[in-house]
Amino acid sequence: MNNTAVNLGAGGFVSYYENGGATVILDPSVEDNQEFSEEPSYVEKGVGSFFMDALRPLGRGRARRGSAIRASGRTGSPSRDVYYPEGQTFFEALASDYNYPTEELSGGSSGIDPVSGGTRHARPREDMPTPQELEDARGHMLGSALVASGYGPETSRKIGDINEWSMRTLTGRHSEGSRAHMVMDKRNNAVGIALFKKAGIEATEAQLTAGVDKLIFEQLNVILGRTPDEQGTPAGKPGWSKNFRSPTDGPDLYFPRDNSGYFLSDH
Repeated sequence: MNNTAVNLGAGGFVSYYENGGATVILDPSVEDNQEFSEEPSYVEKGVGSFFMDALRPLGRGRARRGSAIRASGRTGSPSRDVYYPEGQTFFEALASDYNYPTEELSGGSSGIDPVSGGTRHARPREDMPTPQELEDARGHMLGSALVASGYGPETSRKIGDINEWSMRTLTGRHSEGSRAHMVMDKRNNAVGIALFKKAGIEATEAQLTAGVDKLIFEQLNVILGRTPDEQGTPAGKPGWSKNFRSPTDGPDLYFPRDNSGYFLSDH
C-alpha cells in the first residue's frame, strides 16, 4: 500500500493511499485551534442516496452527471453561471495567464478544446501537462469536492472507489496503464475531498470550483519554476524527452506514461 502526502498549505496535508483512503493531518500552527482541531460532524447521505438522485431525470443537486462537471471549465460552458458566475473559466485563465495555445471554436469564439481539437495536446512548454490531462485532473478533484459537499466526504470517497472499480473491473481493464490511471484518479479524488473539508460545508459550487482551479494553477506554477535540468529527462526514465511527473505535493496533473514518454492506455 503506497502512502503519499498531498500538501494543502498552511492548514496541513492529506495522505492518500492506493486503496483510496485519505487522512487529513493538521499543521502544528493550527492543530491547537478549536476551529480546526475537531473535525466537524458531516452528514453522510450514503452511496444509495447518491445513485438514486443520479438516476432521476437530470439528477438532483450535486449528483449531476460527471460529464457536465468535467466540461464546466471550458469556454462556452452551459453551466458557466453556476461554476463561474464572475470572471474567466478554467481554460480561459489557462490561455490568458499560462499562454496555452487557443484555436477557433464552434460559434466563432477562440479558446482551448481539451477533447478533440488541435489544442488538446498543445502547451506552452514541452514538459507542461496537456489540456486533456488538466481537464481530467480537474474533473476528478471538482467532482469529488461537489459530491462531498452534497453527500458527505466518506460517501464521496466510496463513490470514487466504485467508479474506479466499475470502470476497470466490469470492463476487464487490468493493465499496467489501468492501474496507474487508478492511482492518479484516487490521488486527485482525495485532494478534492480534502479541499471540501478545508473550504467548509457552506462553500458554494463556485467557491469549490475556484479552490480546485487555484490548486491546479499553483501546481502549474511549481512546474513552471523547474530549472532546465528539472524539466528534462528524469532519473530512471531515460526514454522520456521531458519530466512528465507532478510534484509529490498537490494534485497529479500528468497521465501515466510508458518508458518512451507516451500516454499509457487506460484499457
